[in-house]
Amino acid sequence: MATAIFVAGPTKIQVNLGAGYVDLGLTDNDSLPQITYTDNVHEIKTVASGAVPEEMVLQNTTAVISCTLVKWDAANLTALAVRERGAEYTTTVGRLLINGNGTFGVKILPLTAGKTSYTFATCMIMGDAINHSNFGNVEQRLGLTFKAIPTPSTNVLATSAST
Repeated sequence: MATAIFVAGPTKIQVNLGAGYVDLGLTDNDSLPQITYTDNVHEIKTVASGAVPEEMVLQNTTAVISCTLVKWDAANLTALAVRERGAEYTTTVGRLLINGNGTFGVKILPLTAGKTSYTFATCMIMGDAINHSNFGNVEQRLGLTFKAIPTPSTNVLATSAST
């Protein structure tokens, strides 16, 4: 079974900052988005020795979306960071990042006809997730990593559609 999906061809990345999806940026053929799914499973050991699980429970499925943008909208990138981190990089400690409180949607839209687009409705920025590279006299790139979780109200992680 495939554990990762690679989108072929130049791709548009959009984010939903609360008022609908807006363009965040574009990838090129050298830096394509990657989506990696993780299924978190909990083993319930019920035998006397506890050595063999009798049942397994799917706790959650999450996804990590990685992309490198060659062109991006600086205003939308700032709005994305402010949505989660807060203005001037201050935020409320202990704030829950669910039900639209700091989370955002991500759409991956291949610009090549016939490819599959993906929509993740509940995403967040994790750790060192925004990375600028190639400073100086070379083309700059922006690396982004998002973590997607199932939407709490529907338990749906992602939807897909042909372009």
